[in-house]
Amino acid sequence: MELNKTDVFALPLNFPQTFLPERRFLAQLLTFAQKGGAGDKITIGAETGIPTGKSTGKVEPMIYYACGMGLIRVNKTSSQWQLGLTSLGRIVLQEDPFLSEPHTLWLLHLMLSRRFNLSSPASGVADAWFALFAEGGFRLGSRFTQASFLDFLIDRHGEKSYLKSLSGVVIRSYLEDSCLGHINVLQQTENEFFVKQSAPSETSFFPFYAAFLYLVWDELFNSENQISLDHFSQETRCFSVMAWDKTMVVRWLEWMTDKGIIQVDRYTGTPMLLRLHETDQVLSNSYSELI
Repeated sequence: MELNKTDVFALPLNFPQTFLPERRFLAQLLTFAQKGGAGDKITIGAETGIPTGKSTGKVEPMIYYACGMGLIRVNKTSSQWQLGLTSLGRIVLQEDPFLSEPHTLWLLHLMLSRRFNLSSPASGVADAWFALFAEGGFRLGSRFTQASFLDFLIDRHGEKSYLKSLSGVVIRSYLEDSCLGHINVLQQTENEFFVKQSAPSETSFFPFYAAFLYLVWDELFNSENQISLDHFSQETRCFSVMAWDKTMVVRWLEWMTDKGIIQVDRYTGTPMLLRLHETDQVLSNSYSELI
């Protein structure tokens, strides 16, 4: 079975079923994918320790989560899966095999919330995540309830029996420490509100955001080596997901310029970004600022 060269596809809307992205299971999948692991979900469950059954279980949701986070590429024929690591998956497995670094988890959150291709209307690789973090700013604001998020999903996808469960899964992913809970993407208030937090502004996170920039650029603007910051921001929704204002974006761009990752040309009025590296080179430096 040949693995797809393009690792990006839109996940089924209800791909989680009712399961959260548990880091220990994602870590097991990375090790399995490194070996070029293959089989049906029962086989994969037996080899990775991820619980599954014939009709339901966590194996396929975890595979979809890992795909959505950009960690693995897959090929599926009938009930058979074949898994392989992406460039990002290789770096993460090498540097943070237990998915315990907040830097890693912020990058995986950003990847899970990213846009899928440039078709209109905009949708996400994992659309419930994209809807909340990239598209939900105007409708939901930074402070929202599960009920308002559910209404947003219904307006977006129509009445579906699983949307209430799905809205809960997205939110709970950021409340459980076994998942993405300790990176503080969402804060829960006492009155059932959730508040979106901005991506950390410490310099040690900047190489991971640079990796995110390059990965998204590859997916959405593969034929372009230079692009305006405004166009990139508008089409990718990256800075909406990061919840950054212009001051933070400028600070990060200056850091990338100083590091020789991009060149910023401001002579045209709007800043133009020019890539100076290959993506694998940027990925390999992701953990460079960590002690």
